[in-house]
Amino acid sequence: MNASRLDRRALILSASVLGVLIVLAVLGPFIYTVDPAHADVNNLRAWPSAAHPLGSDDLGRDTLARLLSGLRVSLAVAFVVEAFTVIVGAGLGLAAGYFGGLVDFLVSRAADMLFAFPGLLLAILISAVFGASVGAFAGGAGRLLLVSGSLAIVGWPLMARYVRGQTLSLKERAFIESTRALGAGDGELIGRHILPNVLGLVIVSATLDVAGVVVGEATLGLLGLSAQPPQTSLGKMIAEAFRYITLNWLQVFFPSLALTILVLSVSFVGDELRKRA
Repeated sequence: MNASRLDRRALILSASVLGVLIVLAVLGPFIYTVDPAHADVNNLRAWPSAAHPLGSDDLGRDTLARLLSGLRVSLAVAFVVEAFTVIVGAGLGLAAGYFGGLVDFLVSRAADMLFAFPGLLLAILISAVFGASVGAFAGGAGRLLLVSGSLAIVGWPLMARYVRGQTLSLKERAFIESTRALGAGDGELIGRHILPNVLGLVIVSATLDVAGVVVGEATLGLLGLSAQPPQTSLGKMIAEAFRYITLNWLQVFFPSLALTILVLSVSFVGDELRKRA
């Protein structure tokens, strides 16, 4: 079996697994209708059973229901972060590479300032400083938006740098020069010629970045800076269950396994897309 066929099968398998996880996150809570916040006081730290297929946590909450809810939160945060990263990062990188001058200077210096800080530490700092006030004002949804925003702030500079470099290369190509000579304006050159040629790079970069965002959100969850009760996330489930790992290790194992599968499937898909770009 040649390498290309193995790569194709790996892409299909990874994409299928990722698709199943997305379906579970979106439709799972409607199919498995157990309330993830309901406490079954008669089954604290229960092992898997008919009543609780994956067991229950220290408060008697169903692990499968919480896992589906946590998966939804983790994927939702990743989607919001990547949407911001693509729109802002790719947009600024495109403008910096095409127009140059002051625009390029401002975008590059802003990116350099953010590159000077360790990304995850900066996200932790933002979430820790503003988390309580945002949560009090806007509730759990506001807290998740803050987490998404903090991860997006540290994520867009890399996307901007990729797109800027590609744009700088493209705008010197002969087909761009000839199109400009025929009277095409900046809007037409960017929209019809440069943007379509950087779109593949943007998609691959965003896909590869999803794995890092999921891990980043999980890290914030482990520190108690992400979803707050009654919401949960994969990282928060691991943090809460770790305290009684000697009593029921499966409560750490299941969210850890889900997080691992999610990160690996996204990473494999992104890597295969990068090879084909």
